Amino acid sequence: MDWHGGCRHALVWVADVDTPEVREAVAAMRDRLGHLLLPRYDRQPHVTVAFGGLAPVAGATPTGVLYPPDLADLHAARVRDLGVAPFTVRISGWDTFTTTPYLAVEAPQLAVLHEALIRERPRTADFAPTYVTHVTTGHYAVSVPVEDVRRRLEGFQFPDLEVPVGHLTLASYETHDIAGRLSVARIVELVETP
Repeated sequence: MDWHGGCRHALVWVADVDTPEVREAVAAMRDRLGHLLLPRYDRQPHVTVAFGGLAPVAGATPTGVLYPPDLADLHAARVRDLGVAPFTVRISGWDTFTTTPYLAVEAPQLAVLHEALIRERPRTADFAPTYVTHVTTGHYAVSVPVEDVRRRLEGFQFPDLEVPVGHLTLASYETHDIAGRLSVARIVELVETP
């Protein structure tokens, strides 16, 4: 059985970093990795802040964690109440997970927001045991040792990028398409508490 068990959409909180400069850096990394990656990756550049879970569907039998509307409402209110002011993320350098390469991201506010959005979530809701701020650039098409990826990317550089973040987006994606586009389910503006 598929992890989504008939739930059509998954929900994830993201910081939007979809700018021409970031798209260019993603494309350059994809070019460098070539055939190691699945040929299609339509996701807009973003930084995952927290995985919410599957949007519940009557009759579905998922093995993945559900993200009901009342929990999404609670999390949206918490983000507003945190009083995190708009901030800037710095995208500089690269690294890789075993399944996906990525551009490295820095902004201390992301960890604060992440912790606020995972409080009620079971640990199994997260795909990784440690939160790593990043912009995914694709999915590996083949099983490849990380050392081979590092050799391929040796010397790969792009200018340091700074991208302003003024809101968080609860984004939705089709569970059957790991490379498909994100759709906006909700936007929460970041406003500093006076």
